[in-house]
Amino acid sequence: MASLLKQNHKSPFVSYIFLGFVGALSTLAFSPFNFKLIIPITLATLIYSTISSKNFIDACKRTFSWGLGYWLSGTGWLIVSIYYYGNTNFFIATLIILLMGMLLSVVFITPFASIRLIESNQNIFFKSIFLASCLTILELSRFFLLGGFPWLLPGLVFLDTFGQVSIPIFGVYGASYIIYFFSSLIALSIFERKKNFLIFGLLCFLIFIPFQTNQKEPQRDSLNVSIIQPSLDPFKKYTVGSYENIEDTLIDLTNKNSEADLIIWPESPLPYLDSNPRMVDLIKRIDDGPQVLSGSWQYTDNKLYNSMTILGTGKSYLKKHLVPFGEYVPFEKILRGLIEFFDMPMSSLTKGGVNQGLLEVRDYRILGMICFDIAFPLSYIKEVRQSDFIVNISNDTWFGSSYGPYQHLQIVRARALESNKWIARGTSDGISTIVDNNGTIVNILNKGKRGSLNGNIYYTLKSSFFYIYGYLISPIFSLIMIFAFLVLKFRK
Repeated sequence: MASLLKQNHKSPFVSYIFLGFVGALSTLAFSPFNFKLIIPITLATLIYSTISSKNFIDACKRTFSWGLGYWLSGTGWLIVSIYYYGNTNFFIATLIILLMGMLLSVVFITPFASIRLIESNQNIFFKSIFLASCLTILELSRFFLLGGFPWLLPGLVFLDTFGQVSIPIFGVYGASYIIYFFSSLIALSIFERKKNFLIFGLLCFLIFIPFQTNQKEPQRDSLNVSIIQPSLDPFKKYTVGSYENIEDTLIDLTNKNSEADLIIWPESPLPYLDSNPRMVDLIKRIDDGPQVLSGSWQYTDNKLYNSMTILGTGKSYLKKHLVPFGEYVPFEKILRGLIEFFDMPMSSLTKGGVNQGLLEVRDYRILGMICFDIAFPLSYIKEVRQSDFIVNISNDTWFGSSYGPYQHLQIVRARALESNKWIARGTSDGISTIVDNNGTIVNILNKGKRGSLNGNIYYTLKSSFFYIYGYLISPIFSLIMIFAFLVLKFRK
């Protein structure tokens, strides 16, 4: 790796193209590809290139190039939403994706170049801890900056490996810390030509050995759920008269599963508000049977909300984390009306409040999460502790047949493992699934299939260590290590 990088570094332009390509390869580590060993290799390349850069400006260019490849490749599936479903000119859609990738790279990757300003004589092990701490703090910033975009977290690739035991203890970003550490160890070992440390770093790859927990079916009370996946054409959803076909499909699938304890409809399946008189008529058409938990549109105090509602009860959860450009438009005064995609019916929503409580069905406490919410574990610390299980609804129709829905499902699996909670996930056209508290897929209804998925979800008696103490460990440890490193550096 060192000789290849040194050769590329002789030509700056080739170097930046090469780093962009390496960053793009990182996507292959995530679902649905799952070539997991790629992520420590690409991260080691990023770290090596940064510490071996000529100066700070060169380091910025290198980290930006790697980050641009990382985000364009990892989130490039969004072009399906903007170009195909958003009815946007292909050139403009491509430009939007490019600008978004540049912004994400500048904010979440390029700041890593600042390590080039700090020269140190510390040993490789301590420097690796420092670099891992810097990358972890940078990763945590994804939960807060730009409205939050915690996507493509390296720790996700630990699923189905021995490394996944770290997730219910330290969380996904704690798992990322481990990957950052031995990626740093490998990069520094090559840079400083320390074979012993390099061998140790490569041995850390053993943590990626495949591993799955074979859990027996719990002998506890459970809730029998039926997840409805209508798989309807999104182009027709808001056309005149479309609601009749949507209603008929939902009612037909629901009444075929009337023996379930709970029916789950996907995110915002209906093209009208929950206060619309049609909603009352719709509820009357459901056979005497289970309650229905559905996505819906709520309009209150001149504000539109994306919600999850137990139909006929008035009990709702309002989505906290809105999708930028999809559910709200950043820099709205500039962008609103620029292209048709920014004027879609759901692109001017208001986010729900912080403390909303839990939904209750048959004495079970359900934590609702809508679509993008599932990517934000730190927003639901109190709720996870109090809940019996989680229901996540989504509308991944907008991602078409891309790899976006598979990345989304990977996040859901990690959240189940992280929280020690079973998750029932319902989507408009897939992927709907039931995931146990070990992150294992128990039952699944794949992309593009119309039908229902039936199964039991079990409540768990204990919270995970992560949701009691573990969520604090990686941030606090990272800050302490960065502070200690800087103190030792400037005392000399």
